Amino acid sequence: MMTFNNANFRTKLLHWEHWPTWVIYFPVVFYYLFLLVKARNFFFFSLANPDMEMGGLYNCSKYRQLAYIPDNFKPKTIYVNASEPFLQVIDRLADIGFPLIAKPDRGERGVGVALIKSQEALLAYHNENNADYLIQEFIEGPFEAGVFYYRLPGQSLGVLPSLVVKSFLTVTGDGTSSLKELIFQMPRARLVASKLLQRGDLDPTEILPGGVRKVLEPIGNHNRGTKFLDGNHLVTRDLLLFFDTLTLKMPGFHYGRFDLRAPSEEAFRKASGIKILEVNGVNAEPAHIYDPDASYWKGIATLLKHWKIIYTISMQNRKQGFVPASFETALGHYRAWRNQK
Repeated sequence: MMTFNNANFRTKLLHWEHWPTWVIYFPVVFYYLFLLVKARNFFFFSLANPDMEMGGLYNCSKYRQLAYIPDNFKPKTIYVNASEPFLQVIDRLADIGFPLIAKPDRGERGVGVALIKSQEALLAYHNENNADYLIQEFIEGPFEAGVFYYRLPGQSLGVLPSLVVKSFLTVTGDGTSSLKELIFQMPRARLVASKLLQRGDLDPTEILPGGVRKVLEPIGNHNRGTKFLDGNHLVTRDLLLFFDTLTLKMPGFHYGRFDLRAPSEEAFRKASGIKILEVNGVNAEPAHIYDPDASYWKGIATLLKHWKIIYTISMQNRKQGFVPASFETALGHYRAWRNQK
């Protein structure tokens, strides 16, 4: 009989979307080395988005980027200093009720992101944090996507080369199996079973009636079980116009991904009711490559293409007088980033 660990190993081995990041990016590293030789600078990528720390590759403030987004296109958001008294934090939550989202201001891949359902849970999150974080209004729209956008310097029209639709980790009851049993029957859920079952808001013994669906993970990150689906067919002229207009108001922004929610797929295609949860820079991936049916080699080809775009944008910005990050600046950001992990 296949053990839990063996089953997970087989799932990861046969589905490259679950491979370690360093394995996926191994071929990309050689292309990056080629590009840095051409650019004659290790940190040329910092010029892709000159206004973002390190171009948005690491240790970039989420709050700083969200500040450029008009209020009607983003959730209510407050910045919390890690040393701020908790009662003061509560006083600032007048316009944001529970549940809410808490996330590190400088973080990635869903690490530290939590759905907070009570004041007690927020207190625990606040006390466990050693870094500044954000509190956001929880947007309950059922449609979540990641829209990749880039625009060459000096141009007013951009490109939407990648669109990923996020399918949240969900199980369907059969009337007899417990929630724990359903989780272990589903390969994608089994990969994150330990974290799921440690959460206090899930009852492992719960038995769902037949046909009843339950969302196990409301945070739309791949490493938390969310399935990434290729949504490139959803790109419309309305969406492109929306992001062209939006990014022209964001100083120095040329390359990145917008994680967002919308009331429905139809509303999203019309660029209606969009709420932008987060803005990512050079660290952003064209996440449609992680569709379960996607080819590894096509995924690598897409990553290489996007690094070529980063290089092109960066070199054009350098011609306009922008200067890449220095070694001292890059090292300082790296140390700060590592200290928060």
